[in-house]
Amino acid sequence: MEPSAASAGPSDPATPPQRPARPLLGSFVGMGGMACVLFLVLASGLVAPWYGVLLLSVIWIVLFVLGTRWFMTRPWRVAALPLVMLVVWFGTISLGAFVLGWNA
Repeated sequence: MEPSAASAGPSDPATPPQRPARPLLGSFVGMGGMACVLFLVLASGLVAPWYGVLLLSVIWIVLFVLGTRWFMTRPWRVAALPLVMLVVWFGTISLGAFVLGWNA
């Protein structure tokens, strides 16, 4: 006996996914970018004091949590988060170097 086509439900492994993965491309790109920016934040300890790295780490964590919350609903906003963190990182390190005298 062959199973009927009407019995194919969501638990059937042969059914295609309900939502294609292509619209989520921005989310994957954004989270990959957040992982790359994390290296910049953690390597800032070579230039910035501990409280500067702590501040950047807290900002990174907030943006990462925001990215996980937006992952399915706003994928292209997630893609912009690494750029936002990069601007915050560059501004913080530059301001610290010029105003507070941070150096390597």
